[in-house]
Amino acid sequence: MRKLIVALVVLVAAVSAMGATGWYSDYIVVSVDSGADGYYWIGADPSYGTQFSGANLGTLTTLEFGSDMRYWSDTQDRDGGSYWWSIDGSTTLNEVIWTQTYLGGNDYQGTSPSDVNVASGLGLGTHTVSVWAKSWGTGQGEDWLNNGGANYNATFTTIPEPTTLVLVGLGIAGLLAYRRRR
Repeated sequence: MRKLIVALVVLVAAVSAMGATGWYSDYIVVSVDSGADGYYWIGADPSYGTQFSGANLGTLTTLEFGSDMRYWSDTQDRDGGSYWWSIDGSTTLNEVIWTQTYLGGNDYQGTSPSDVNVASGLGLGTHTVSVWAKSWGTGQGEDWLNNGGANYNATFTTIPEPTTLVLVGLGIAGLLAYRRRR
């Protein structure tokens, strides 16, 4: 019986020493057509900003992302983190490593400017962008913020840039002028 009690005490002590990690106040910073930054939360509701998952980000020519993530670790072992994104379920995964700041206690903040244009190179039409994040550390490894594997998804519609429309218009006008001269 004594061996059983000692084994249970050792097991409980080992489990409590493992610690935990988690996320709070996690935002994707969104700029539509170089406008002001909007904060869209992923993860638990921080009661600030708009929920990213299910959002329609509108009709646009550029869609720039950044991040403002806050996370914690019982063992204070977070070494860094990043957010990831993909478009329309693509297997091309894009990782943006953020700048990490130690906030004190068990808390960390990861930030990156909103300068990654996720709409670059996309054709016209409606698209879905998926976002998720992870932090990593030595003692507790990776901790994912990914909506149980479903990620956080929002939609947007791309339109041509105004300069593209001007060039097309000038091309058509040139063809009409050429035809009129003949």
